[in-house]
Amino acid sequence: MIGELLVLYNTLFNYFLLKFTQEITGLYVKRSRLILSAFCSGLIASILHHSLIGAVISFVVLIGVAFSFKIETLMRQGTVLFIATFFLGGLLTSLLPFLLNQTDFIFFILCTSIAFLSLSAIHLKWRQMKQEKIQHSFVVDCELELFQKIYSLKGFIDTGNECVEPMSQKPVHFLSYKAVSKNLPDDFNEALQKWDAKDPYQLGMFPAYVYPKIRILTLSTVQKEKSTTIAFRFDRLKISGNTDKVLFDEYVVFTRNDARYPQDAQMILHVLAL
Repeated sequence: MIGELLVLYNTLFNYFLLKFTQEITGLYVKRSRLILSAFCSGLIASILHHSLIGAVISFVVLIGVAFSFKIETLMRQGTVLFIATFFLGGLLTSLLPFLLNQTDFIFFILCTSIAFLSLSAIHLKWRQMKQEKIQHSFVVDCELELFQKIYSLKGFIDTGNECVEPMSQKPVHFLSYKAVSKNLPDDFNEALQKWDAKDPYQLGMFPAYVYPKIRILTLSTVQKEKSTTIAFRFDRLKISGNTDKVLFDEYVVFTRNDARYPQDAQMILHVLAL
């Protein structure tokens, strides 16, 4: 009975480790193959658990059956699996004095829970870091020329922003009002404060030099709700960073709430800015 339990423990922990390695390295493998690999390795480890050679064979079989016996696989997936195994083994060893005081059933439940939760937490943190890295690659420096004034801003190219001005089909970008409000022309700033989305075509409050640059747009939110807003055609937008571009005569929409702008950006750029 002890031997069967040992095989079960090893198989279960091997499966957790393989699933973690698969998610981290992005290599798709069928679940049945992962289970087979976990069982074969667990069986070898249970039989040769006092042998260093047995541990090496078990590790190679675990990687090989799941992902293939190629050198490249052994290096890439094997490295991730080794680090995860080392971490999980150290964690369980440090908690062993507490775990040994439990019944066999509770011991099994606690060990598997610790393994699952710890690997899940690492995977979640890794995904967040990866997402942060990807987002950071879309951060650019912007020099916006609007109403004969130049603003230096931190921009973020949003691949989900496909908004365009209907008549010209030119891209629409989003600009944090808070980032530029103090430097906007006073007459324009006052007019912008008075403009009412409920009566969008009432534009008498804007100075004459703004009229040719105004467009009234209807935008859809992620929740499929429609809202009416006002856009302004800028003179020039210079983008510097991973991508270098100069854009002319496109549109910006001022936004009041920039708390959700990624990477603390002040301007959300259209996908075509890539």
